Amino acid sequence: MVIKKEEEKEQLEPSSQSKVWFLDANILAHWILGKGDVLNFLVNKYHLTNEFFDVYSKRYEEPINLIEEIIKLENKKKEDIFIVSHLAINELFSALKDELRSILLFKNGVPISRWRDSRNNPIITSDDYESIYEITLKSFDILYANKAIEYIEDQSQEDSPNYLDIYSSILFLIKDAKTQDSTVLTTAIFNDANYFVTKDEALIKSAKNLIKENYDLELIKPTQALQILHKRG
Repeated sequence: MVIKKEEEKEQLEPSSQSKVWFLDANILAHWILGKGDVLNFLVNKYHLTNEFFDVYSKRYEEPINLIEEIIKLENKKKEDIFIVSHLAINELFSALKDELRSILLFKNGVPISRWRDSRNNPIITSDDYESIYEITLKSFDILYANKAIEYIEDQSQEDSPNYLDIYSSILFLIKDAKTQDSTVLTTAIFNDANYFVTKDEALIKSAKNLIKENYDLELIKPTQALQILHKRG
């Protein structure tokens, strides 16, 4: 059984014509890695090749294009609302750490077959951490300037009586949903989001029909989001 959300006052109070977009952590992480210069810092620090930079940059291209469009829309006095939650920000730092870890494993010549072995985990220096943290904070200044993207707290059982009903049904009934997926999806639902934008294709495939049918929330990739924004513009 899937529990539907009870009607509540809209937290973000969008206009009748606006849409609410919830951005997953991987969207912000890829923008910060590429556009925010984390990748450029790491390539220079570890003397990696231009080819390496190009391969990684290609991975970040779709989220970068989407975020850049959102920033442009803010300059045009956009109507739509773009939000990110507390948990998504926490996950963002985890994603940045994973990318740094991958680069260090590559640089250290560890075979890909052994990357999952915790015994091969590289040591992250305080210098690398502090540099990436500083770049990330500067990126936040751009993202949150003039409320291009709005930061919200995650929903909780205290705020919403049927929070656990929705959260648990998503966690149990969607095959690829993890704890953090269920949390951010539930927060998106309670904030009346129209779109949940993510790079997680497995989650989109397993969750999109159930989430759309029961909560009118569309799970889409950044390329789809960009297409929708262009049509709305």
